[in-house]
Amino acid sequence: MRGLSLTSRSLARGLFAASLAIIVTTLSSTSSAQVNAEALRSTLKKNPTFLWLEGALVGRVGNTETMSFAGSAFGGLTSDPHLFFSRVSADYGHARGETTVARWTAHARYNYRLRNPIAIEALAQVQHDRFRRLAVRDLYGAGLRFELEGADDLEVFAGTTYLFEHEVLESIPGSPTANDIWHRSSNYAGANLHVAPLVDVSTVTYLQPRFDRPLDFRVLSDSYVSFKITSILSARISASVWYDNRPPAGVRSYDVEIKNSLVVKLP
Repeated sequence: MRGLSLTSRSLARGLFAASLAIIVTTLSSTSSAQVNAEALRSTLKKNPTFLWLEGALVGRVGNTETMSFAGSAFGGLTSDPHLFFSRVSADYGHARGETTVARWTAHARYNYRLRNPIAIEALAQVQHDRFRRLAVRDLYGAGLRFELEGADDLEVFAGTTYLFEHEVLESIPGSPTANDIWHRSSNYAGANLHVAPLVDVSTVTYLQPRFDRPLDFRVLSDSYVSFKITSILSARISASVWYDNRPPAGVRSYDVEIKNSLVVKLP
């Protein structure tokens, strides 16, 4: 793909943007999404160090009493052949006297480029999600990443990673606390695209089956459209779809979410 013609790249940009617009339009009835950390990679090509701050806060009183908060911070640095970035995010929602969303995630990833298009990567992640019964889930992994296209306006990538997963589930009536260790394969593919001088889009999809039970798998698809307002401020619409084929008892197998937010980019 490194040798794509200008016409092919233009067509790919158009198809990608159209597909992402359809996704965002379709999902616009839900709220609160994760943010795509993979987009930091293309930013780090132009900025050796980088920090993004993203936030959304909505409060209502009167006939409807609700409050929701979403915030995240991305940081990264690169010195070829090394690249490191991390993400911390939190979401909280409260409506009609009840908590509706309560979760946080911390993620760190390191890449060492062997030679184009191959890099070795290692990652660590810890997360909590009250409504998926996750008291804590921590992940540690290592694998390979492939940059299939690395142009300034189009980056296409894929990777495969071994994951060691430790999961502690909170108890609910009829289902006690569980403390388990799993081994998974994490496989992903995605793209970052510069559509226009003020518009960027990004998408990535992960498939994570267990080695000993392949039908116990998870899928996460995360996409966004970003509109540049100033050199440091952008507006963003992000959407994610999460699916677990074997969720814990009392947890639905899927979540669909969307978020409108402002992003501050500090070079």
